[in-house]
Amino acid sequence: MNFWLSVGLLTAIVALVCFYPLLRKRNPVDDTKRDELNKALYFDRLQELERDEQQGLLSNAEQLKTELQQSLLEDIPEQATAQAEDKRSFGKIWFASGLLTLGILSMAVYLKVGSWHGENMLEKTYEKLPHFYERLKEEESKPLSETEMQQFATALRLQLQKTPDDAATWWLLGQIGMASDKAQLAHDSYARAVQLAPDNHEYKIAYARILMFSEDNSDKVKGQELLKEVLRKDHTNMQALSLLAFRYFETEEYKMAAVTWAMMLKLMSEDDPRRDLIEKSIRSARDAQAEQEEEKRKQLVPVK
Repeated sequence: MNFWLSVGLLTAIVALVCFYPLLRKRNPVDDTKRDELNKALYFDRLQELERDEQQGLLSNAEQLKTELQQSLLEDIPEQATAQAEDKRSFGKIWFASGLLTLGILSMAVYLKVGSWHGENMLEKTYEKLPHFYERLKEEESKPLSETEMQQFATALRLQLQKTPDDAATWWLLGQIGMASDKAQLAHDSYARAVQLAPDNHEYKIAYARILMFSEDNSDKVKGQELLKEVLRKDHTNMQALSLLAFRYFETEEYKMAAVTWAMMLKLMSEDDPRRDLIEKSIRSARDAQAEQEEEKRKQLVPVK
């Protein structure tokens, strides 16, 4: 309602600016010129009457002069007033026509390229949110397309405008951001989810994972602290242990990396397919640790 009121008011203002000259009173210069012309005609006629009177052609010269004066006083104002009223009425008609035309053109342009198209599309996308939740159940066999992920993310954003404190929706939006390679979207969404649900280990691990991939070392440190928080409450969390082990290896803390992977190995069953990879990672960490210690030893022993 406020939008259409604003449109109407703006249209009226534009129309007033554009067509104001049509509503102005007529310039009195033209009326003055017409009055001077009528006066000149009056005096010419008066001179004719006086000549005819001197020649004895008129017997009622005074009466004719009186009628001439009466005609000058009555006809000129009536004629000027009538013409002024006609022009003023004509200007009002043009103003009304211009206002109506401007309103129609404005409405046509808005209907053609106005924001209502975008609003309508957003509304339709939001209505498809239940469909996207159902599609998630088929993600492994039938992954979401790029277009579907964009629409899903848009629908989740609209949902979060209505329920901004829904941590689960923020986390899901972060998942969509990761799947669509939108790191900033994932980062901000995970951060909000962790803020709203600080005790949720799944949200913390997801947030820590994206922090670990950051080029900013302070983000990596923050991610490492989040993983430690999770492990203090859940010592057997395999995801947190795996990420922390890679963090130790990245920072050349090879002993801690080997210990962490060894802890993971103890938690795995004998037939777990990941055991070979973990064992290989442990050997790599121990070899790197040995090289590191050898390099330190060489630095401590003076060269002879």
